[in-house]
Amino acid sequence: MERRLIPSPRSLDDVKVISRKTIGQGWGKIERFIFRHIRYDGEWSDEITRDLYTIGEVSMILPYDPILDAVVLVEQFRTCGLYWGDATWLFEAVAGMIDPGETPPDVAMREAVEEANCVITAPVHIATVYSSPGGYGERTHMYAGRADLSRAGGIHGLAHEHEDIRAVCVPLSEAYAATTDGRIRDAKTMLMIQWVMNNKAKL
Repeated sequence: MERRLIPSPRSLDDVKVISRKTIGQGWGKIERFIFRHIRYDGEWSDEITRDLYTIGEVSMILPYDPILDAVVLVEQFRTCGLYWGDATWLFEAVAGMIDPGETPPDVAMREAVEEANCVITAPVHIATVYSSPGGYGERTHMYAGRADLSRAGGIHGLAHEHEDIRAVCVPLSEAYAATTDGRIRDAKTMLMIQWVMNNKAKL
């Protein structure tokens, strides 16, 4: 049994991209990659074909008020459930796309104002993750940040982006309970709430 979780020493030299072609373009982009990679036995794999859907890079933040011991979550409709015949109005942490020239913490602070009417001055980095690495190229930077949530909440969103967002301020204990009873179904948001539960001192 291995006692420590140590990543394999790999780099892009261990991958040969044979071709990369855009096969669909809309809000996001679908690309078809044909590649080979070094296997664990040291040999090169056969050619592998994978389609990858990517919208872009995202910054997420969970605003936390230590005086109220509360967080802000936002609820909005997401298209993901249409495939399964599910009406997916989901609770999530505040999030926004990172445009060229922007930094992840700047986007996190901007979106906290736009989506939840709260100001964060010093976001704390939780992790940078790939949410569905088998076929989704989105990379997400996750933060938590101290904020005064006494006036947070309400209906927000940019009309030209078709946003219809409901922000709610709830006790952290209630948000944590929602990660176990099915009310929160976004995996990244679950992770962020659990992180804040265990790291309040850092905020």
